[in-house]
Amino acid sequence: MESESRIIVLFFILMVLLSCNRSSSKITTDVISKDSMVSIIADLHLADAILLNTNVQSKISDISSNRLYKTVLDKYNITRERFNRSINFYAENPRLLDSLYDKVIERLSLIESMGYSDTLQKK
Repeated sequence: MESESRIIVLFFILMVLLSCNRSSSKITTDVISKDSMVSIIADLHLADAILLNTNVQSKISDISSNRLYKTVLDKYNITRERFNRSINFYAENPRLLDSLYDKVIERLSLIESMGYSDTLQKK
């Protein structure tokens, strides 16, 4: 009898975990697709690199991080609100977030291998 109740409890726990995972990890239409998020996040990281580069800072001292981030989001026709909703969705789904950032790292590594300064000049 004891093993039978354990099986029932384990089955119940498994069902709850699976149902929670399915409902929360489904990408809805208001969430930016993974491929688009990879491009956006990679560009935001490049924007951060621009802001941290002292040579660039001296040439564009009047640019703010908010203005630069807005430029990136405008490039993709994404509002800050939609981006925030999407990033919150991915943050609530660690597997998707890990997979997304694996792609971002791949993209940034490729850009770095091509020559970072060359990439900035082409934009």
